[in-house]
Parts: sequence; C-alpha cells; structure tokens
Amino acid sequence: MNVLAIGAHPDDIEVYCAGTLLKYKQQGHNIFIALTTSGNIGSNEYESREAIAAQREQEQLEAAKILGAEVRFLRFDDQGLQDTPETRRAVINAIRWADPDVILTHSPEDPSTDHGVTGKIVSEVILSIPGKLIPADEPPIAKNPSLFYFTPAAGIGFLPEVYVDTSDVFPLKKEALTKHTSQFNWMDVYQSHNLLSIMEISDKFRGLQAGYEYAEGFRAFRIHGYMPNFKLLP
Repeated sequence: MNVLAIGAHPDDIEVYCAGTLLKYKQQGHNIFIALTTSGNIGSNEYESREAIAAQREQEQLEAAKILGAEVRFLRFDDQGLQDTPETRRAVINAIRWADPDVILTHSPEDPSTDHGVTGKIVSEVILSIPGKLIPADEPPIAKNPSLFYFTPAAGIGFLPEVYVDTSDVFPLKKEALTKHTSQFNWMDVYQSHNLLSIMEISDKFRGLQAGYEYAEGFRAFRIHGYMPNFKLLP
C-alpha cells in the first residue's frame, strides 16, 4: 500500500502519527509525507522566515530518513494557512502524488489553526482526487483512500475510536522527533513540557486507554464512496 500523512508543520507527523507510519514501514508499505506550511515562524532564534523554513525542512528530511518516507513541502506560511483555491490545488496535487490507500491527517476540529484548516481541506478535496476537470497539476487517481484523523496536541477534545499499538516502534518514533532540534527551544517559549515529553505522555495515555504501553489514536472520516476500512491500519 501507499500511506500518506499530511501535516501542517514540520514535526507534526513525528509527534502525532510516526509510530503508525513505522508500523506500516515494517510491513513493507510505502510512506509519504506532505506538509502544508513551512513552519516559518517556529523560532525566535533565526533572523528571517526563510532561514527557519530552510532549517525546518532539513530537520524534516532527516526525520523522514528514519521513517523511510518521501516528503513533499507545500510551503504555505505558518500560522496563516487559508482555505483558498491555491491551497486546495496544492493538497490535491499532494494526494495524487502519493496515490494513497490510507491518509492520516489532522482533525478539522483541531483548535490549532493550521492543523484544523489542513484537516478540513483534506476532508473536503477527497472527492476531487479522481476528477480530470478539477484544477490540479497531478493526474487523477482511481483509489478510494481511507482517511483517519490523528490526535491533536495533548489529546484535547478528541476521543479515538481506534488505536494502533506503537510500543515496539516507540524508540524509533522518539529518535525521529529528536531531529526537529529547532523546535525544542521554541516549544519552551509557551509550553510547560518539552516536545518529547508532550509526545511521550500523550502516547502513554493512549496506550493506557487501549491496553498497550504506547499507542496512537485515530478517528475515521466517513462519506459515501470513501468509507473507512479499519483493516488497513497496522
């Protein structure tokens, strides 16, 4: 299978669903990552948006090596993602590029603006991926991917309906997240826990809910023609 994870920022995939991607990779599937924004305000230590964007892309590529994933950067501005024809076109292109059987992304109800807009757009363009008259640069695809939403930051307001046991791959997930070095000081500016602690606490809590040491939780998107196949989760 092809599995596509669509995040809003570099590090989102490693925080929220990298364990599941690693499980897929263990099973021999192809992993793709698309990021809607460049994360270009995610630091107070760089002199320009361009500098931090370049740093964060490099960090993402290093993390992707651990996940065995290909990466596509859409490069919209951080903390300013808008639902526009241009954004929708870029997301459609990314989905068609990966030709996925499974898509993992943010919930449209995620209170983080870029997260929620990303999830909303992915959900609303899924019916457009087979259409040849849809404005896009990548050719239409015939697959009907199953779409799953991953847990938002700290799991706020989100009750999973399915869990993936990530206990055996958690050390690799942790290693992948450590590649996002620019984000550790940045998160300390406004959060009480560092990035690794946030991820580990969340995954241990989902594991507690599901009866595992570590787990990632998901909810499924449902619309006629694109109903979720839970058997496709690892």
